[in-house]
Amino acid sequence: MRRDVFIENDSGGFSVLAGDAVDAIIEDQRSDDMQFVTGFKALLLELYGDDSMPVRIVVDEPLRKNEEEQWLARASWRLDATDGRLIIMGGFDPDVLASWKEETAGTGDARGVAVADVPNGPLRVDVYAHVGSMNGRQILSEGKTKPGTAFRQSHPGQPFPLWLAQLLEYSSEEDPGYEDAWSDLRSSMSEGTLAIDTDSPSVIGFLVHVRAGDHNPGEAPEGGWFARDFNARIPATFPLGIGSLVDDPAIESQRNRLLGKEDEPEAALPVAETIEIIGVWTGEPMKKIKDNTPPIAINPGDAFWLYWIAAMTAESPPGFEYLVGPYGRWERPAATPDYGVIPQGIFTALRPSADMGGWGLWRGARAAAALLPTLPAESKITLAMAPRERNDGEPVDDDIGRALYEGTIKGGKLELTEASPAIDRATLADALDFVGEVIADERIRVRGKAERQAFDDIAAIYVPEEDRLIWDGDTVRLFAPDERELLLLASAVFRARFGKQWKCDEA
Repeated sequence: MRRDVFIENDSGGFSVLAGDAVDAIIEDQRSDDMQFVTGFKALLLELYGDDSMPVRIVVDEPLRKNEEEQWLARASWRLDATDGRLIIMGGFDPDVLASWKEETAGTGDARGVAVADVPNGPLRVDVYAHVGSMNGRQILSEGKTKPGTAFRQSHPGQPFPLWLAQLLEYSSEEDPGYEDAWSDLRSSMSEGTLAIDTDSPSVIGFLVHVRAGDHNPGEAPEGGWFARDFNARIPATFPLGIGSLVDDPAIESQRNRLLGKEDEPEAALPVAETIEIIGVWTGEPMKKIKDNTPPIAINPGDAFWLYWIAAMTAESPPGFEYLVGPYGRWERPAATPDYGVIPQGIFTALRPSADMGGWGLWRGARAAAALLPTLPAESKITLAMAPRERNDGEPVDDDIGRALYEGTIKGGKLELTEASPAIDRATLADALDFVGEVIADERIRVRGKAERQAFDDIAAIYVPEEDRLIWDGDTVRLFAPDERELLLLASAVFRARFGKQWKCDEA
């Protein structure tokens, strides 16, 4: 059996799991990854980023010649399957597994998860990195010869495949001598400076090769996770990529852009079902912000900064609700995919979908806040955040990510007057400054040894390449801005600084 699947992934990991271990993994909630590795129930692989890609699954068939020749890294392990299933997924998230199990009864593919039918018993599983993955492309970039030069040497006169054109357009330094040409790719194509094969297919990122039979894999990797470049190599002939039978949306978007075609927008339905927070509030009552003279004032459209403060405290971002009380005429907006609109008399509640989670909540809070500058003066705004139920039914810590704020529009600003938990003006102003600097300046200010240690610990996981971090005194930014990576790094520093004010998850 061989087939290609597209694996969506917003984490820094990739995993292959024995199907019979799913319930135990969900119950364990990442408290002990190693037990599943040494018990031959999981192969875990680190990624360079939140990488979605086509993945080829090959079961009890030999690899083809080009599959053998073009791989760039290989992680091998033994898995023992007793129910005829392997689970291939982006990340290693118990909540994703729980959602997949609920949606498919554990029998079919879903977002970020694919199922492979395999023989029962011990299996040898090899996960090969190819050029369609960040891992593969990073290995090429770290080679002695830059990818653009290596391609020209191995394939003189050939047009660049789309995946490589995408890499070089983003990182033109990887094709020395042609940096200017990549800065305006469409012009370079029309002028004949660069030739791009716009008919080239999407390419696979990983190949998962499964063979029945006993296998001695040797020692487990430290911590249970194989490194991104484990068994890395660069083929003598620069790899062109192995065409996938499923499309990669990023490559298809690149193709359309270069051909002057518009991407077909995916229809998104407005939010319908939402979860109320303010009307069923169970946290501490709001109190006036201490020493709040003059009152803290922010732009109404920046009210989502208050949500991002709460989201930085929690590994799983909380839900949110804006309750808007217009003072005068205000046209109630229509619901969007980012937030629902719930009339409550003269008030209006803005809430995300009941099944929205992860980065969608960060985005939704920002989208809803964009409505607030249209409110007339003296309008009142209440913003609440609260933790959401876990997919596996386990209890949540009711204090992490819970907060409530209230303020009034005055002079074009939102003046904040009350909050829960209780807080003083200086602390809230410091937190807002921290978040604002991350958003507006794309940098993190790190104070003292504890915050630096928290930053270094999280950076070792998400940004291990030191040349991607640029320090200027006590502030740090990413060489190539990436909002998600920046927020992951900032959240660790935030928890180190404000853990006494707001209860936080451990980083």
